[in-house]
Amino acid sequence: MNILILSCGTRNLLVRYFKEKGNGIEKVVGTDCSIYAPALYDTDAHYIVPRMTEPNYLDTIIDICQKEKINAVLPLQEDELYLIASHKDLFTDIGVTPIVSGAEAVDLCRDKFVFYQHLKKHHLPAITSVNSFEAFLKEQKAGAMSLPVFLKPTRGCGSVGIQKVEHLELLETLCKYADEEYLIQNFAKGEEYGADIYMDLLSRKPVTIFVKKKLRMRAGETEKSVSYKDEKLFELIQKTVATLDLCGPIDMDIFQIGGEYYISEINPRFGGGYPHAYNCGVNFPKLIANNIAGIENTDATGAYEEGVCMLKYTDLMTLKP
Repeated sequence: MNILILSCGTRNLLVRYFKEKGNGIEKVVGTDCSIYAPALYDTDAHYIVPRMTEPNYLDTIIDICQKEKINAVLPLQEDELYLIASHKDLFTDIGVTPIVSGAEAVDLCRDKFVFYQHLKKHHLPAITSVNSFEAFLKEQKAGAMSLPVFLKPTRGCGSVGIQKVEHLELLETLCKYADEEYLIQNFAKGEEYGADIYMDLLSRKPVTIFVKKKLRMRAGETEKSVSYKDEKLFELIQKTVATLDLCGPIDMDIFQIGGEYYISEINPRFGGGYPHAYNCGVNFPKLIANNIAGIENTDATGAYEEGVCMLKYTDLMTLKP
């Protein structure tokens, strides 16, 4: 079984996980638009491709799939998720399974305010949010919002453009001169958690959930975390993912405030903190290989040890000319 990982960037550990013996993958092929993407050099074969915004991008990926006899294609980057999701037929027509959620669900999750509205529509707990300065003033007057707030681009990635804002004048200025729409959210004073969820490609149900309490973040990714279990949280996660057409690896952010959980975001892809789950025995590559082979995975939610700490650190590689 061969898998193609798109825009692999710095996801060296993820590539290595797919290559480990016993996970059911024979060949891991990677792509990126830069020769300086380190994960390329951990794959069995790699290709430098055009940027995903170029008109010949999809044709290039299809050609690679045919040349390398690819069985499944895995996008990792936010913008690429929707591109692949909205062109699934190009891949399924040649016998390749795109490991990506439905296009509508991908687009909904990408827009943080639309996702917030989705949570409210389904009566799921969410931190009060608005998408304009005027709406904030209205909610502030009603007592539903107050300073400080958390400001982030509604279609942002990672930690780009996010900040805590404590003064009304600054909030007004930032919103007035923003190049894109902002989400204005009540500042969450509580514990932050991340969940790695695998939605079975065949049953379309969550078959494993791994939760970590975030101890420290850097550049939008979890740098230090500790594995955590709570049946109440597992149930909330299951209830939330059931409202969307999700499949494959899912990353979810949750806050606990005053003893209650609140859903913050869903990223329908591998999260940057997934290595914690893998090293606790939560093996998404194996689950993917099972699905591609036509095997439906059984529910293993919470099947990991609690209290295991992940400490991420910097590594490097050198390339000779």
